[in-house]
Amino acid sequence: MKHLVYWGIGMLAGIMTPIHSLFAQTRSPDAVLPDAGSIPQGSGLFEGISLIEVVTWTIQWALGFVGIIIFIIFLFSGFEYATAGGDSSKAENATKRMVNAVIGMIIVFFAFVLSNAVLGFVFQVPPVTP
Repeated sequence: MKHLVYWGIGMLAGIMTPIHSLFAQTRSPDAVLPDAGSIPQGSGLFEGISLIEVVTWTIQWALGFVGIIIFIIFLFSGFEYATAGGDSSKAENATKRMVNAVIGMIIVFFAFVLSNAVLGFVFQVPPVTP
């Protein structure tokens, strides 16, 4: 269990690195910029990301991360069930854990749908794909 905690912390650190790069993109250059109408789109010149897009991206990454962890728990429980070797208590614990993992995956799915709906309807921004 201790190794799973360390693994989870390492994965969280790996997720936070792209989030840092999002904030790095929002800095304006030191040069004085012309008005926004004269900057061609897609040029890479001061194409900042809004706070709502950062929040959307962060929510999607967090829910994806939780979904991956739940899937790993499901796989581990399936392996434990398969290797129970006739021990009914191990098989029962693994079955309970698998059911809880499926319930957790359903909760994460509905949280993903709800967050996209709220961000789409309230803030009227499309979901940001990482």
